Amino acid sequence: MTQTTCIPASTQTYAAAYQRLNEIATRLRAPGSAATIDTLAADVRAARDAYQACKDRLDAIRREIDQEIGPADAGADA
Repeated sequence: MTQTTCIPASTQTYAAAYQRLNEIATRLRAPGSAATIDTLAADVRAARDAYQACKDRLDAIRREIDQEIGPADAGADA
């Protein structure tokens, strides 16, 4: 039986978004990357979207974990 997740099918996965960020960063750091100036704006938009997808996914996981075990700082008062 396959376990279902809370991630909507339309949501980009964290791994895919992280990979996209790495691809863009690698391309921009590459020698001769000045040649990519024509695609810089598109790369920045894609990187921003991928970053937001990663952030949203991490936030969702944090909320899910907090629901299961409680916030990380809840045990600090004990």
